[in-house]
Amino acid sequence: MKRLYAGVIGAMAAFSAVCYGQNAPESPQDYLRGVELSAQGGSPWYQVPLPEAVYQQSAWADLRDIRVFNQQGASLPFALETTVPPAPAPQTAPLTLYKLESQPLQQKDEEGNRAVLLKTPEGVEIRLASQRNETLSGTWLIPLGEGEAGSALKQLRFSWPRQREGWQARVDIYSSEGLRHWQPEISDAPLMDLTSGDNRLLLDKLDFDAGLALSGAKYLLVIVKNASAPLDFTGVSGEWQTAHLQPARIALPAQGEKTAEDTAVYRWARPQPLDALTLRPAQENAVMPVEIEYRSDEKAPWRPLARTVIYRLPDSPAVSVPLQGEPIAAVRVKAINQRLGDTLVEVTGERDEKTLIFNAQGNGPFLLAWGNGAATPQTLALQALIPAKANKAASLDALPYAQAGKQVELGGKARLTAKDPAAQRNQLQTWLIWGVLVAGAAGLLLLAWRLWREVNAGKAA
Repeated sequence: MKRLYAGVIGAMAAFSAVCYGQNAPESPQDYLRGVELSAQGGSPWYQVPLPEAVYQQSAWADLRDIRVFNQQGASLPFALETTVPPAPAPQTAPLTLYKLESQPLQQKDEEGNRAVLLKTPEGVEIRLASQRNETLSGTWLIPLGEGEAGSALKQLRFSWPRQREGWQARVDIYSSEGLRHWQPEISDAPLMDLTSGDNRLLLDKLDFDAGLALSGAKYLLVIVKNASAPLDFTGVSGEWQTAHLQPARIALPAQGEKTAEDTAVYRWARPQPLDALTLRPAQENAVMPVEIEYRSDEKAPWRPLARTVIYRLPDSPAVSVPLQGEPIAAVRVKAINQRLGDTLVEVTGERDEKTLIFNAQGNGPFLLAWGNGAATPQTLALQALIPAKANKAASLDALPYAQAGKQVELGGKARLTAKDPAAQRNQLQTWLIWGVLVAGAAGLLLLAWRLWREVNAGKAA
């Protein structure tokens, strides 16, 4: 009986040690694979786009099982940011100026403002209401045409003959799609060309704060008011800026399997939170209507995703189906009134690419590791990793890049199904509780057997 009690006490002690003991520090061997990172220079922070293998082999769709270790095996703090390509440099192009002749009209509006009729030499007329106490010094029409596709007009820059005495004025700019209805874009902005001895103060630019999208605006009306001297523009140029770029994408091809003459199922090794799905027929010059279904795991029911037409034609891109980052383990593609043939449709999932930013403590080379089912999230916010006072590194574009080297095998595939310490404690806790219950039942049976023996021995005596 004493041995049984000792066993129970030992089991409880082991349980307490597991539940309340400290977790051992992580090491590279806790992860499936890794890649060496070479960081040149003495920067406290480096960045590197995540290799494709990380997305394919991570044990978690949210990439929580990513770590960075130094040469001493210590885990380093890091952040993950969506990769956005740098915006291209603004494009500058000359624009055409048409000077308008102004003719005051006698009619007044309800507020008592007079109207002005503006005319181009070609006969284009624009009716404009003028303010009471403003002198109209000149008006110009600027056709924008179709502008730059996908761009916005950010700035106008004017040129004029230099005057000895200089001048200054205020400017209003309106935009229109068809020369009838005008929208204010810039109000009462200054232009000037002043001189003082050998010094010159030149203000020849007007900025559109939010950028003037060219999808609708095809004309600009420039109105110069209260100029201190006669002036005439000799030219104007526009500066266009490409709209905000989409995040860079990482392509993850799916493995297809034909399940019927018109149907194929495509899978990824693990569910992926996809942001887009691209499809392209295998045969040249093919046009194929399809139905697409998906499921989040192998046991989930199929759910409809899209019904579309996919192409493989010269100069025609693959059809892209936008997604919202929901986990997808497999998609099923069914051709409508067609057969798939011997070669399957090409299906590729796309995820927003992530850039890793890490703090380079200790010695290199550093090690980016991934693939651990027992891992818990360790990602920091970029603002927490890089303090705001670190001005030189405040911009992600200013951080130096670490170079990814060779891949190395670490803990092996068994790490993908490893359980986190909390799950291990819960499992051990369950086994220990059952062990204590079984031991208690066995003790009661043993006690009852001994009592029965003692009673029988007393009767025999």
